Amino acid sequence: MYRVVIAPILGGIIGYITNALAIKMLFRPRRAIYIGKFHIPFTPGLIPQQKSRIAKSLGQMIGGSLLDAETIRGVVFSDETLKKVEEKARTFLESLHSENRTVREILGLYFEEEKICGQWELLREKAADAISERINQANVGRMIVDAGWDAVMEKANSNRLFSAILPGKRIQESLQNFLAEKINEEVAQRTPDIIGNELDKAQTEIFDTRICDLYARYEGKKENIVAYVLQFYRTILDHNIEKLLDAVKIEQIVAEKINSFDAIELEKMIFGIMKKELRAIVYLGAALGFCMGFVNLLF
Repeated sequence: MYRVVIAPILGGIIGYITNALAIKMLFRPRRAIYIGKFHIPFTPGLIPQQKSRIAKSLGQMIGGSLLDAETIRGVVFSDETLKKVEEKARTFLESLHSENRTVREILGLYFEEEKICGQWELLREKAADAISERINQANVGRMIVDAGWDAVMEKANSNRLFSAILPGKRIQESLQNFLAEKINEEVAQRTPDIIGNELDKAQTEIFDTRICDLYARYEGKKENIVAYVLQFYRTILDHNIEKLLDAVKIEQIVAEKINSFDAIELEKMIFGIMKKELRAIVYLGAALGFCMGFVNLLF
């Protein structure tokens, strides 16, 4: 009878101790131990010893599988996320209704005046050049000359005397080409300054306008603005998620972060995550040891 009671209890104690010791040996000792030049096996513990490999594997798993581009797309383009973005956009627009500060004052909260002016000059120059280029490509000189010449020819057809003094067709074409070229040259020369001046006027007007006045001016287009914000959100993220992940290098960040932990921090982190599971393994060892004690009684 004594043996029937003692054997299972000893088995349970042995199972509990061995599993608890095995879990401790995952982390302890935290450093390699030597006797003279002889390295004692299983020191340091398995996790401190393999920390670099574990860090690399976790980085590859998180960066390559858990946080890959498709997973992030699924999150940022989900109906729930898009709804939140839409709500935030609407809330922000509604907040402008009571904002009495000017655009310049708002920008001044985040940027220095010199930086604002520098950015505006750069934007102004690019916009003026781009608009001028489009105008030049439109061949405005040819359009003006053709329209003017059509008016002249209409007048000539209704007046025989005027028609009689018109030059020949070849001379007419040369004159048209000459006038179109000269007009295009003048347009190309003067357009950047004209557009730049108009942009400066618009900039002064916008920067000195109160936010609430801008809101009132465009309140009727609020739905269009919200739709544009959503489209901009989709376009920017969709085209740049891969670039963002390549720049962030999640695998490297995770690996470096784990490698930066010392043995104590790493142990606390793992126990904090798997405390219940590790404790269950210890109790399972005790239960298995207890059962094996009964089994040994049969032999």
